[in-house]
Amino acid sequence: MARGRGGRGGRRREDRQKAKQRQINRALKLSEINSKARYQQEEYLRRRQQAEREALKKAQGEASQQSRPDKNDEASSSSSSESEDERQTAYDLLVTSLQSNRDQSSSEEISESEEEEEEEKDSVQEEEDDIESDEDIEEEEGDAEDVSTDNEEEEAIPEDQSSEEETTLKGKKRKKEDDGQDGILEQRKIKKKLKATKQQEEREEQEMEGQWSSDGESEGDDLEEEKSTTGKDPFWHHLTTELQEDQVDKLGEQSNWTRKEAMWKGLGRLVHTFCTEVPNSSIAVNKDSINKMNVKGLLCTNWIDVNGADSQKNAEEVKSSSDGEFTARQRELFSLMHGYKDLYYSERTHQNGEELRKLYCLHALNHVLKTRSVVTRHNTKLKLGAEVDPDSDEYQDQGLTRPKVLLVVPFREAALRTVHIITQLMRRPDGKPVEVMNKKRFQDEYSEIEHAPPKVPLPEDFEATFAGNIDDHFRIGLAVSRRNIRLYSPFYLSDIIIASPLGLRTVIGAEGEKDRDYDFLSSIEVLILDQADTYLMQNWEHIQHLMQHMHLQPKETHETDFSRVRMWYLNGWAKYYRQTLIFSSITSPEINAIFNKQCHNYSGKVQVSNPPTRGTICQVALQLPQVFRRVECSSFTQAADARFNFFVSQILPQIKDGNMQRTLFFIPSYFDFVRIRNYFRQEDITFAQICEYTTQANISRARQYFQQGDRPFLLFTERFHFFRRYRIKGIRSLVFYELPLFPHFYSELCNMLEAGGEEGVSDRTCTVLYTKYDAQRLAAVVGASRCGHMITSGKSVHMFVTGEQG
Repeated sequence: MARGRGGRGGRRREDRQKAKQRQINRALKLSEINSKARYQQEEYLRRRQQAEREALKKAQGEASQQSRPDKNDEASSSSSSESEDERQTAYDLLVTSLQSNRDQSSSEEISESEEEEEEEKDSVQEEEDDIESDEDIEEEEGDAEDVSTDNEEEEAIPEDQSSEEETTLKGKKRKKEDDGQDGILEQRKIKKKLKATKQQEEREEQEMEGQWSSDGESEGDDLEEEKSTTGKDPFWHHLTTELQEDQVDKLGEQSNWTRKEAMWKGLGRLVHTFCTEVPNSSIAVNKDSINKMNVKGLLCTNWIDVNGADSQKNAEEVKSSSDGEFTARQRELFSLMHGYKDLYYSERTHQNGEELRKLYCLHALNHVLKTRSVVTRHNTKLKLGAEVDPDSDEYQDQGLTRPKVLLVVPFREAALRTVHIITQLMRRPDGKPVEVMNKKRFQDEYSEIEHAPPKVPLPEDFEATFAGNIDDHFRIGLAVSRRNIRLYSPFYLSDIIIASPLGLRTVIGAEGEKDRDYDFLSSIEVLILDQADTYLMQNWEHIQHLMQHMHLQPKETHETDFSRVRMWYLNGWAKYYRQTLIFSSITSPEINAIFNKQCHNYSGKVQVSNPPTRGTICQVALQLPQVFRRVECSSFTQAADARFNFFVSQILPQIKDGNMQRTLFFIPSYFDFVRIRNYFRQEDITFAQICEYTTQANISRARQYFQQGDRPFLLFTERFHFFRRYRIKGIRSLVFYELPLFPHFYSELCNMLEAGGEEGVSDRTCTVLYTKYDAQRLAAVVGASRCGHMITSGKSVHMFVTGEQG
């Protein structure tokens, strides 16, 4: 990580050194031009003074020798006056010629200055200091030209020179005149070259820093869009609503939040939670076309093609819809996203995963493009000298830092697909792909790693989850503009950050570390957690650590213009404006805790909560009696100890006394796994163990011992099953120490008993331990109606038999 930052810093230093060297070369050229002009001026003045002195001396000599005129004198005087008139006429002609040349040069300079003014009007994005610098250079060069022309004009032919000297002087003057014209042309060429070089340098700096360009849409179009959508666009309404202090205080109290339920056709049962003290709009399905939903025009143009790609089933659903733009699920979800409600959707599957990914990419890009359009437009107005009212919040359009969207995904493959969708949505209006900077590096680092094909077929959800590059340590910044997308941009010059929980944790660090950084999280306005259930299998503490460092006060300014920062950022109220989108395949207390306690969006939050009517127990294919035993406990904190004591005192003795060989103990928590393993060692119980930290050699050895009956018991963790999905052979009895987090694991393990022994299935059993605090997991296995009965029933033992015939 440190080497990566050092490399970027080194490149930035090299760029700055090159820019400084170019400025030095430019200054040297200008200095050379000015010194040449000064030398010519001094030379002309010296020669003029010398000619004046000689003329004065001659005039004084003639005055001292003055005498009476005679006829011969009159004749000589007459001839002298005629020759003087001829010399005067030649002098006038020379002056007229020089004057005409100077006028021509001036007219060329004026026409050139007019062209330059037109170019400056066309490029309003040019920096003011660069414009002033160009004007100074033009003035200096103009002065040099005027000096040289005036000196040429002032260098008159002395009256006492002969005709031969006059002819020689004329030739020299023509040569000097030509040299002066060549110098002027050379100066103009240098000036144009310097201006082009300066514009190129600005372009390189903008591309290097990921700056925004307004190409593709005119400022007038943006302004017209702002005027037409400010009053009804959810983006404007959400970010420009000013909360009062008493409202913020009430948002922090859970007692002021109200829950309402709604039934939608596509999503089903919705639980809408909102604060009664804050005005908010009710939830409703937006049935308008995407072009009328206040979505950026570029995204509307590309959405239909992107939404119908990569999935034949999704394309058919889109085509079969009434508008041909969204599926029924997408339209209802986008209505909630676009309304800036917090959303928890717990029905994500590998079939609809890409459908959801396209949807939140559309929402994230729309938010970023609108945000940056406002900032760019205001930058242009301020550069043109717009007056700023200190009491107005018109130009308060930024946060404390630039990143506005944080997208958390578990693996590099998910990041690769997300970037691919973003580039497709940003395709240019002419159909050409958008320019993606650092694309080759991204493809090399995030593309699929070749894996050996599995020897046996694996479940579809496993293949979908672990497809492609499954490295879980990464982070990447994206600077998005209409012209290009810059990958690997620094966080503080990025609009979107895509990262894994582990990748963020290594940057955020822990308290006491020197190189920790979390300022880039201070101004996140849209937080997306995709595949949140996978984080439970990786390390849920990383997500908790991330949420604890959201919207904290930055340690550095990061070149922030605080006059442009929104007031609710300065007040520390950013968490009340942040939208959080969570997508998961399961419902769990850990995710519920994040959604209920860490999401404070004043617009409210919506959870899709459809109770399971049929549990995964219906997917058990073989005839198997399954005994569910309820463990009594008075509080959630006592549940772990109560379950362990019940297992040691009730379950384990029955297994040992019944001589139940080849029993697999399924243990979801690693802490419970360690606790039971230590107990088995203490009691000298022969067993084998497989967990997520077991080496491949020990895994193979444990499976062989258990299948052959050398080890009667096998301790087996849920995380190992999640990441490996090995089929364990030789199982006769199955004990669920706790219900699995993923409900389909229950049916998968039960169906492994089918290959158990050769004596039939009558001796195979399944035992499940549960408490009243396991209601969500129990409902996912047996169904919501059975779960309610089993939790409240006076009986603590319930048995189900699957695979019954007749």
